[in-house]
Amino acid sequence: MRPEADLQADIKQLLTTANLNILDAQVAVMEQPLRDGTRRRIDIEIGHAVIEVKRDLRRPGVMQEAIGQLKGYVEAQTYRLGTRYVGILTDGAEWHLFHLAEGSLSEVARLSLNPSDPAVDQLLTWLEAILATREDIRPTPAEIKRRLGADSPAYKLDHASLLTLYETASNNSEIRLKKDLWAKLLRTALGSAFTDDDKLFVDHTLLVLTAEVIAHAVLGFDLTSAELSPQSLVRGESFSDSDILGVVEADFFDWVLEVPSGREFVSDLARRLSRFDWSDIEHDVLKVLYESVINQQTRKDLGEYYTPDWLAERMVSETIKDPLHQRVMDPSCGSGTFLFHAIKAYLRAADESGMSNGEALAKLPRHVIGVDVHPVSVTLARVTYLMAIGADRLSAEDREALAVPVYLGDSVQWEQNRGFISQGEVSIPTAGSDLAEGAESMLFGDDLVFPERVLADAQIFDRLVAEMADRAISYTGQGRYPSIRPVLTRLGIHPGDWPIVEATFATMCRLHADGRNHIWGYYVRNYIRPIWLARPENRVDVLIGNPPWLAYRFMTPAMQRRFTTLSKERKLVGKLGISGRDLSALFVTRAVELYLKVGGSFAFVMPRATLSRQGYEGFRTGAWMSPGHGSLKVSFDTAWDLEHISPNIFPVPSAVIRAVFSAESAKALSADVQYWEGRLPAADVRWITAESYITVSEGYVHQVTRAREAAGSPYRTRFRQGAVLIPRALLFCVEAPSKPLGAGSGRKAIRSRRTTQEKPPWSSVPDISANVESQFVHPVHLGETVAPFRALAPLRAVVPIRQNGLLEAEEIEEYPGLAKWWNRASEIWDQNKRRSDNSTFLERIDFHRQLSSQVPASPHRVVYTKAGNNLAAARIKDVRAIIDQKLYWGAVSSVDEAHYLVTLLNSDAVHKIASAMQSRGLFGGRDFDKYVWYAPIPLFDSSDQLHLRIAALGAEAETAAANLTLTPDLHFRKARETVLQELERLGIVSRMRVLVEELFARAGTLV
Repeated sequence: MRPEADLQADIKQLLTTANLNILDAQVAVMEQPLRDGTRRRIDIEIGHAVIEVKRDLRRPGVMQEAIGQLKGYVEAQTYRLGTRYVGILTDGAEWHLFHLAEGSLSEVARLSLNPSDPAVDQLLTWLEAILATREDIRPTPAEIKRRLGADSPAYKLDHASLLTLYETASNNSEIRLKKDLWAKLLRTALGSAFTDDDKLFVDHTLLVLTAEVIAHAVLGFDLTSAELSPQSLVRGESFSDSDILGVVEADFFDWVLEVPSGREFVSDLARRLSRFDWSDIEHDVLKVLYESVINQQTRKDLGEYYTPDWLAERMVSETIKDPLHQRVMDPSCGSGTFLFHAIKAYLRAADESGMSNGEALAKLPRHVIGVDVHPVSVTLARVTYLMAIGADRLSAEDREALAVPVYLGDSVQWEQNRGFISQGEVSIPTAGSDLAEGAESMLFGDDLVFPERVLADAQIFDRLVAEMADRAISYTGQGRYPSIRPVLTRLGIHPGDWPIVEATFATMCRLHADGRNHIWGYYVRNYIRPIWLARPENRVDVLIGNPPWLAYRFMTPAMQRRFTTLSKERKLVGKLGISGRDLSALFVTRAVELYLKVGGSFAFVMPRATLSRQGYEGFRTGAWMSPGHGSLKVSFDTAWDLEHISPNIFPVPSAVIRAVFSAESAKALSADVQYWEGRLPAADVRWITAESYITVSEGYVHQVTRAREAAGSPYRTRFRQGAVLIPRALLFCVEAPSKPLGAGSGRKAIRSRRTTQEKPPWSSVPDISANVESQFVHPVHLGETVAPFRALAPLRAVVPIRQNGLLEAEEIEEYPGLAKWWNRASEIWDQNKRRSDNSTFLERIDFHRQLSSQVPASPHRVVYTKAGNNLAAARIKDVRAIIDQKLYWGAVSSVDEAHYLVTLLNSDAVHKIASAMQSRGLFGGRDFDKYVWYAPIPLFDSSDQLHLRIAALGAEAETAAANLTLTPDLHFRKARETVLQELERLGIVSRMRVLVEELFARAGTLV
């Protein structure tokens, strides 16, 4: 083991000689005196970091002692310098990064190196992200992810520091209000998938602060200048001075200015971001930043899928044919990818027409507009808007006042009964029903009311509300309200509207007196924008973007009710259940209804299921309805099928739909598509790169419709999905080791069956053990226990059911063993289920009566697999067996009928038909569900010789499968393969093919 002095010298040499671009003020110094009146010396100091070196951190007690030393150094230097100071602890192999949090050191990142083969480049990247020494970094997607993403030590340090700041001031009433409004908007955007979490709020704050700093850099501000204060960076004072509005302003995330050390955090963040060269941006880098900070699982849960640049660029060029004269809106603009390319297209066209820069920028805000309900997305999109314009244009002398038209608003207008114009006024509630919560969500007692005429000019309205919010600050809660009349005169507000505006101003003054000020100006200006855009004179020529794909199951109950009402009113749903839907189709319909001119066009990225699944059948007709506008007719163009583009664009396959809002007639979305195929060098490249990797050809999708369903097999209504026996850790069991006294008569000693396939939180719940009455330990068949013509060994589960039905909670208590297991399982369920789930565990497993409908069981049941590469079907003879949700089951009247159906369901022909109807996932077809019944399978007729021949062949196949020796440890896929090989060898498969072709030929179906 090398001496500490040698290690210190080596580390200093590495810092000095490596390509870290260390400035004079950041030179590494060894044995630096602490300057606190003691004789303590810092091993190595560099910039705002101290490195404590030890020979071996693995030795007992060394780590804890070293952390104590490091804490003293970091505390002293933080106090002396008045800024963030960090500590690094290392023995050369292990590197630990610490920051000071509430008087103690907290580890935020670590790096482990192999002593025999250290990855020096990896270490240098890690250190540089902390020290922030390199300059003129090009902000490419790779560099953004590497230096600012969630895996970088710089992010981990920033997040930890900001979380500490938030926790020290979270009881502040205004900060609580800002977080409450942030949560309300995200619940509206994301439903029950959103969790009001401090860490997410801090991540969003960090993203917004980063974007706001970048916005200043884009305009050429020196981020290290003393003249650019933290308040100016966060509240956009420099933008206001430069006559650029609507980019950086007081919002939900400026709370950092109100907490001790918050301003220092902003200054330090600005210093580190100044290393990048923000002068020439080719990508929506803020999208990359967001995706790098918010982890993929969180974004998937929230339905946040950002469009790659190449696709957005291509959609813009194909949809916006006349950029200088068409007004374009992205109603779900996210980080601004579509806005970026629409602005680029507009400015190119302006240059080609000979238009001056000043005139082009003056007209731009009316031509390219964005709206989103996600407060972080809006800030990112506003900065992206500036990036698309570029610093040279923005700094040109002929540039006039510019208000960036990206608004925080609800494009769907979920709460359409609130905030709409009534009798010449529009009211913005500060109290009342929060759609996302579905309950009274009292904020304050008065609405903020504005006359309709004030909304006519968007920029005047923005200025009016901003100045009202500014003047409200001077009200102390005592005496008369300040006068707002000079502002009304200067902005030309109609005298007849003064009383209403003055009353609203008084409300804003009272809100300020209660400690709730600027946020209402911000909230009002943005809340009103979708209502303003829906006015006939403000509608646009083009809608383009990627709508939210929020799944129905993640909507709050109130949202689900509203979603159902809006969808039915617009003829988007029929008899098919609504629970499997997502928001995308309704969002597009509402956007067309509210914001698009007749004759205008739209293009949206949609789930690929839009092209073919029955849930979108009403949407695909293009013949919609609107309670306020009558019929809505759109004429669909050929869709783009993007399933076979890789790397995958989103976690589910996607498509692009295009259409024109027609006044004449509707044209349904055709099953004919443009089939896009290719493997790109990276997920997010420019179109000029992607184009050479993509081929486009004519294609076709199988559309699932009610008419095709009705023409299928009558067996469809006789089969249903098995029970939702989830979470399996609480139900499935294995035999427990016997105890000296045994389990007792009529009982089984069992414990939880655990597998590696369990997902959080259920993967970490404790095991359950009990001596359960044997009658409640049921055999259970799942997809994995079924092979063609053969039921494999079932699993076992504790299920409180008898042949006369499911036990009530009171009845369970009559069986001590069952009660012990079930009460513990119910307790674990209640502790770990989703907060939005109000069901008991008993209600959970009998969802839609999928369990209780199985008793009393028929002696003749047929099951087939819900999913998989191939269908597998078998006969179930055990009347005690429970059927799991991974199988579909149906009762039949005889053994012959069971053999008949099992033969058909195992045939290549039925598999081929069902596969064509399947929805598609990233790995191909998803579930077979009831698509098997699109095959023309007639009811079994015992007098039909062909039916009897098929049944006899099924009996022969069942016997052959049963005679095979399959070991218990054989994987179910190998078991299925073994059975099929035996059936092939015996010639049964070829005989099946002949008989099924003959049967289907009767119905006119060629196999």
